[in-house]
Amino acid sequence: MKYKTIGAFKNVQNVPYCKAASDLYVGMGVIIDRADKTATKPADATECKACHYIVTNICDKPETRNSTDFVVKQGEYVRADDLTTVANMEVEFASSEITTAYASLAVGDTLVFGTDGKLAKETTLTGYGVYFEILEKTGYCDSGVLALIHVV
Repeated sequence: MKYKTIGAFKNVQNVPYCKAASDLYVGMGVIIDRADKTATKPADATECKACHYIVTNICDKPETRNSTDFVVKQGEYVRADDLTTVANMEVEFASSEITTAYASLAVGDTLVFGTDGKLAKETTLTGYGVYFEILEKTGYCDSGVLALIHVV
């Protein structure tokens, strides 16, 4: 995942002091518990609808050869960006960050976070605080999508 504009990088607020409760990947949606200082994948449909933080750690591990191999290991600090602070900005996602088959995605489709932290196509958006509208298919990480961040 990467923001499309410098405006998103400049304006996004994040929580940098929570640790991963399990192994996480960049682009995953997470639930932040500021009291326990943990970042977890959404546990159920209710948490998926409330999820508005996304993992955006920078790959600073020299042993990592491919960005899709980069893992925020359990116990490591997570940079969790608050998507509500970058409403109406654009973001690119790699197809590896989306559970729905890439060939079945189309412009206008909407994506939401699932319990695995990854994105999935969803048509019923009732109750979701954040969702992504696909603007175009791109070559990002070989096959990706450009999406608009919607905050309800």
